[in-house]
Amino acid sequence: MPYYFAVADSLLVTLKQDPIFALTIPSKIQSYLACGKPIVAAIDGEAARVIQESGAGIAVAAENAEELADAVLRLYKMSTKEREEMGSRGRKYFEKNFESTKLVSELENWLLELS
Repeated sequence: MPYYFAVADSLLVTLKQDPIFALTIPSKIQSYLACGKPIVAAIDGEAARVIQESGAGIAVAAENAEELADAVLRLYKMSTKEREEMGSRGRKYFEKNFESTKLVSELENWLLELS
């Protein structure tokens, strides 16, 4: 997949509209953030929050084809620089929130606090 991520202009993620899916962040979102590409998403809940909070892309409601089409067009109409900045914000968000050594360190600290 790294080759396809590298040559893509943006990356798409969709999930069915379901309360359980609104509680999850699909691992592909972390991968997309890590590779620094803009994200277009039709997704609800936590995953949408991460995309919006990071500034890494455009998230619309799950299963809303019209909003998704509009989001794709909005991204298409952005300048290359704007899309690159969006991807860069995603990469920075990944490093701050999902990078594995950071997560392991936090887990170790939590375990030490419990002992």
